[in-house]
Amino acid sequence: MKYIKDNKFITTFALTVFFSAPFAEKLKSQPLLEGGPFLGISWYNGDLNPERQFYYVHPSFGGLIRYSANDRIGFRGSFIIGEINGNYPVKDVLLHDSDLPYTFKRPISDIAIMLEMNFFSFDHPYKQASNFTPYMSLGLGTIFYKRFEELKVVLSLPFGAGVKWKMKNGVRVGAEWTMRKSFTDDLDYVGEQGSVNPSKPLGADFSKITHNNDWVSFVGVYASFSLWNRREKCRGGYDKF
Repeated sequence: MKYIKDNKFITTFALTVFFSAPFAEKLKSQPLLEGGPFLGISWYNGDLNPERQFYYVHPSFGGLIRYSANDRIGFRGSFIIGEINGNYPVKDVLLHDSDLPYTFKRPISDIAIMLEMNFFSFDHPYKQASNFTPYMSLGLGTIFYKRFEELKVVLSLPFGAGVKWKMKNGVRVGAEWTMRKSFTDDLDYVGEQGSVNPSKPLGADFSKITHNNDWVSFVGVYASFSLWNRREKCRGGYDKF
């Protein structure tokens, strides 16, 4: 319950989508399956980097697959491989008056399933002016990483925003920024098992929701290609909206 109270915006967003979806207008859109590659950067926010964005970035890559239920709603799955790291001492961060150097660097893998909501009609079969839209996304995911040489899998809450364009039939491109609120606080841990508390490097003791668990961000671009289209009956160029 505490987690829900501390994430009022995300909770409200999810509940709005959940309860409004069954009453949404059934648009005469063309269900579509598409997929393609993703290329971008990744970084971390946590005890060693509480606030800064685009800090110690690393290349990331992967792929996505999307099913468009209609021109406003889509469902997507993604797999991304990236890397995160942090260093201490760092400006504006003081961990128990310690000047002890501390650094970590960790490869991660991310799998996420998200709901996409388009702000504008996108890729509608009977609307020519539907080639561009901003969108928001929210879902559930998992982060894979190694700790003490053992593979760990933790849940995450991915959400973000982006824009996408339809370049021509069957080809779309997009750019987005998505964040993962992980359900772990040891992505920034290095050392031997039992040496220190893995969730509190250098004795860090933050109480803010932004520091209780670690975050991972991905910013990048992608291209997607049609994998399956469902043909609809020709309407002779006439339809009402």
